[in-house]
Amino acid sequence: VDPTIPKLFRNEKRLSYSTTWTLHDWETHSSRKRFLLYLVNFPKSRLLRRIAPQMLVLTLWTLCSVWVEDHLPMAGLMMKTKKSVPLTSLGIISSFVGFLLTMRSNMGLSRLDEGRKLWSKVVLHTREMAHLISAFIYPHDKQLALMLGRYVACYGWLLKSQLRFVSEKDIADIVNTMLPNKADADFILQQRQKPLAVVMRVRQAIHHLGRQHKLTTAEEIALDHTAHNLSEVLTSTGRLRASPIPVLYTSHTTRLLTFYLCFLPPALHWSGLDGVATLISTWAVGFAMLGLDELSHLCEQPFRLMPMYQISKRSMLAVADSFTCRPPPLEGEEVDDESHLSQKELTPYWNRSDTIKLSDDIVE
Repeated sequence: VDPTIPKLFRNEKRLSYSTTWTLHDWETHSSRKRFLLYLVNFPKSRLLRRIAPQMLVLTLWTLCSVWVEDHLPMAGLMMKTKKSVPLTSLGIISSFVGFLLTMRSNMGLSRLDEGRKLWSKVVLHTREMAHLISAFIYPHDKQLALMLGRYVACYGWLLKSQLRFVSEKDIADIVNTMLPNKADADFILQQRQKPLAVVMRVRQAIHHLGRQHKLTTAEEIALDHTAHNLSEVLTSTGRLRASPIPVLYTSHTTRLLTFYLCFLPPALHWSGLDGVATLISTWAVGFAMLGLDELSHLCEQPFRLMPMYQISKRSMLAVADSFTCRPPPLEGEEVDDESHLSQKELTPYWNRSDTIKLSDDIVE
């Protein structure tokens, strides 16, 4: 389980957006038994735990307003003279509240979808870069190609650390493991934007090999274009993290929601409902609206929820596959001096348990 995601979403036994799904997860999610399952697990609901403080305040306010209306003479006089909060007025306000919450939820979901697409591009572009390095650079300079492969394999972890504010110590452990050369590791760790160090190193190698005429112009363009794509992912994820849904929109929605829930219990009770019915109705409306508001806030920060750990691992393994799972030579092609090695000898890092876990059921 990724230790950098919120504790509420670290339970491996429950379906979560914070993990990559298998075929079994999808079957469970779409099963008709899900209605019974969600009802039985309602007391353990993660959303209920998130909005528990707001629901507690709403419950106390409802009980207090019902008691005041039933026991204070002034409240009884107001009920007799029909000087109560009209439900029709609250109904109009509820339409505005529902519209604002729906719009905010849609904006949050769109941000979540955009963030997930950007992280899919991390796997795509790192894999493409590794393929190009393996095809264009590896035949000419194996050590340089492997060094660049290690850099590209670090890209997902470096981007994850920047978006989730991972401690310097944790990212240093990964970088020092992936880059045994101290100069390479120090180069990345000293950067303000560490993922950008990968792009800089790749472009440095392109320039170096281009001057030695080991790369054609087309190969240089292909490598540089993929490096640009990696840089673009960094910029796009940074924009998404640094720009929330407009705060004025959020504050207006919150104030209107608070106003509506504040006047809902007295209006229901004055309309003729007893205390228990008022409490249940208010609780149901509060759970629906506060839950929707909380979901929009969760989706607004997509990089807190996404399975970055699993995606970064997939990216790293895709890069490794580009060098270890090379295609057989074509007819007339120069035979590589590693062609006599078996696949097992080319992949000594590969663990059978990892192979089982990373099956084709896992979605990138």
